[in-house]
Amino acid sequence: MKLTIFAALAASLTVGTLSAQTIDQASRRWDAGKLAWDEFLGESKSDTTINRFAYNVKLGRATEKIGNTTYIYSKFTPYFDQTESWTHPRFKNDAMLQYNQIMFDMLELYARRATIDYNRESGEYSDEQIRSFYKRQFDKQVHELDEASRRGTDADQLPFFATGVALDLERTHFNPAAVVEDQPIDYFGEFYAGVNGHFPISDYYNQSIGFNLGFGFGWKRHLWSMDMSLGFSGKAKADFDTRNGWIYEDEHLNVYQVYGTYGYCAARNKKYQYFPFVGLGASGITHPLGDRDLKDPEKDGFSVCAGMMFDVFLIRRVTIHPNWGSLADATYQAIRIRPYFSLTQFNHLGWTPAINLSISYNWEGMSWSRKNYRSEEVKSTIHEY
Repeated sequence: MKLTIFAALAASLTVGTLSAQTIDQASRRWDAGKLAWDEFLGESKSDTTINRFAYNVKLGRATEKIGNTTYIYSKFTPYFDQTESWTHPRFKNDAMLQYNQIMFDMLELYARRATIDYNRESGEYSDEQIRSFYKRQFDKQVHELDEASRRGTDADQLPFFATGVALDLERTHFNPAAVVEDQPIDYFGEFYAGVNGHFPISDYYNQSIGFNLGFGFGWKRHLWSMDMSLGFSGKAKADFDTRNGWIYEDEHLNVYQVYGTYGYCAARNKKYQYFPFVGLGASGITHPLGDRDLKDPEKDGFSVCAGMMFDVFLIRRVTIHPNWGSLADATYQAIRIRPYFSLTQFNHLGWTPAINLSISYNWEGMSWSRKNYRSEEVKSTIHEY
């Protein structure tokens, strides 16, 4: 009695021609549950063939949310082809159904392993090379199953294989977070906007509240930023001279600050990051436009600052790229809390210290460098092709 097993992984070009609708109508995924006889819809076309297990493996994009992060990655998904699978009526028994289920479990196992390697590999290997490697592994294990169970007819041997593949499935899962979270970042850029409070220690003007915005560019852990803020609610505490005239006590003031800053990322994980930073720039005190008919008085001076930036991540979206130059890229949205100390040299007023606090919404994009995770066993096998 002869048994043939249909076991052909579709090439990427062929998979690409299969529409999602076609696969959904003719096939079903492993996670839909255990196989049942009413899913074997094919018709037996040979008296010498007692069982056909037909499947397709599709490479597509998967989305998984873990905590505040949505990961997008490539995934191999096996589908049981119902219309092309069948078993001769004389052999439709519990043992043959378990035999087919074990093959489906093995297929899911090697699809998971292919997914892990495809997303972690260095870009040296294509999806076809990954397929070829795991197709060979799958065929080898199916051959062992056939030899031991006499192609599903020896029911006593099947529980051993069922238990083994179940244990392997239990401990084989792709964790997209493990691919990127501990890897060095190549480049990142950011833009932020929010509110800023300026609290000077001065006998000439008081605190002001206004808006703050900035942008930056980073490399690995280094961040260079341009930060700007403008406060509207200040008020003069005494008369003082400016280059365009006098500002008088109790008059309303605008206070602006412009800094170029450098920061170093002291810590970064999935929930937060923080940067100690220093900066150089200018601060100024201006009279609000329209309050006077004369030219508006303005006083400005050289300024330095130092502080901390704390980013609390709200939304993270990470896309893993097999066969790209970078391992992954990401977009972040975060609340930024930025306390800092500033010291400004105003002409005739001396050095004016101030405590500042800005709270802003930060948009950030970054790119991870690629690192090779592949085991030596997979490397040596694939290099044979």
